[in-house]
Parts: sequence; C-alpha cells; structure tokens
Amino acid sequence: MIEKFEFDSGVVGKSLLILAAVHGNETAGTNALKRLLQEINEKKIVLTNGKLVVVPVCNPEAYQRDVRQIEENLNRVMTVCPMAKTYEQKLANEICPLIQACDVMLDLHSTHCEGDVPFAFCDYPDENNMKLIDGLAVDYVLEGWPDIYDEQGEIEDYSTERCAHTFGKSGTTVECGYHKSAAAVELAYSAIISTLAQFGMISAEKPEQRNKTHILMKNYVVKEREGWLCKSYKHLDCVIKGEEIARYEDGEVLTAPADGYILLPNLKAEIGAEWYYFGVAKL
Repeated sequence: MIEKFEFDSGVVGKSLLILAAVHGNETAGTNALKRLLQEINEKKIVLTNGKLVVVPVCNPEAYQRDVRQIEENLNRVMTVCPMAKTYEQKLANEICPLIQACDVMLDLHSTHCEGDVPFAFCDYPDENNMKLIDGLAVDYVLEGWPDIYDEQGEIEDYSTERCAHTFGKSGTTVECGYHKSAAAVELAYSAIISTLAQFGMISAEKPEQRNKTHILMKNYVVKEREGWLCKSYKHLDCVIKGEEIARYEDGEVLTAPADGYILLPNLKAEIGAEWYYFGVAKL
C-alpha cells in the first residue's frame, strides 16, 4: 500500500530511512521529499556512499483525504501486528521492516497551528541521533516522551522512534512547523540535506551547529470531559507556576505545576485525546 524509493550508492555507508506523512495531513515532509526525489533524478544530488530509502507518504488514504488518520493514530501503533485489523496496523506491518533494515531513521512531521515553532524529538539519545539533531535548523529539542507515557500509563506509545529503538536502530522525529506553510517545507528539506551531510552520504558541507534548548517533558493531560484551554496557547509558550491552563465546564481548573512550557496544545481536542503536554528546561 505504501510507495518507497530506494537508492544504493554501491559504497559502504549508513542506511538512512526517511518517512513523511505518517499522519496524512502533515504534508510538509512529503513536499520536501518530492523535491529531493526530483533532484536525485536530475542528478543534482548524488549519493556518494550508503543507502537511502524514502517513503514520502506513509498513510496514503489519510493523505488523499487530507486527514490525520483513518482508523487510529499510525504513530501509536508502529509495531509488527501479526493479526492486523485496522488500516493503520496494516501500514505499520509494511513500515516496521523498513525501520528494522535501516541504521538511522528521520521521521518528518508538521503541526496544526500557524506560527508553531519547529523542534525535534530525542526520545532515545544515542551517538547517531544526536549527530543528526546537531545538524538540524531547530532551536528546541524535546526529551522524555517515553518516560511520561510509561509513568502515566494511559496511552501505549508505539511511535516510529520507539520502533527504531526496539530494533536497535537510531531514530529522530522533526516537527517542521505548520503543515501548510512554505517555511515548514523548507525546514523539512534542510533537515533531509543536513542529515545526508552529517553522515557523509552526499558531497556537501556539514551544517553549522546552533545552540539548542533541551526541554524535559514532565507530563501530558488527557481531556476527560467538556472544557477549554484558558488561552489560545501555541507550542512552546512559556507558563508560570500556578497559571491557569485549562478549565472544565464543571469548574475544575488545571494549573501549571512549575515554571515551564506548554507543549503541543490542542485547542480542539476531543474528549479522551491528549489536550496538552508540559515540560521544563533541562538543566
């Protein structure tokens, strides 16, 4: 069901897998990969060593409909499913072997609010994914995602990064900014090129490293009943301890447990979905 493109330089090197549109409406990475494929076909980009596998659209039906998913979140079921029942589980069975076969995975995502700040996830730090992250044109890196899921236990997190880690591989997810913005496509493209350069897979200078703020994710909040966020929060907005963040219709108020950041707020979250995350600067 998925379409993949494979390139082998014939020279020993890293095997890099690049994924996009794991969520069907997150199209910035797809558009960047289309540009990459065109430039490879025109020989403007030549692989000098290693292997490259590209999947521009990991969730084809959702992509065609311009929706996040068909039956469930593909980035929560990215594990081999022997008795696959849903559309996304069947897709996971196609994608997981590609992750298993690579050395390094780059997963390109985008966000649903205009003006969202790009960032990278570093769920399982190791030499390869820190090298990848060092070359990215982002100012923020989020860490600790698996820990909060394990501690709170409400949601099983079978993400692409966890899948890579399970197979003993390196994986990094980049959130490139608002889905439809040209800037997000450019950032996705620069992430692709910088990753190829960082691992010496193309003849290009390695990108200059920029200082990055690392944020430790502390918890997430699931929307349990009708309510609203107290502001039109954007990802990485700063909050102070005690600040009112959300309010339920029955009057219960949720506040910031410390000075920190609101992460991935969803102003239109449905009941039972993640409403927002909270994190603090990593010292």
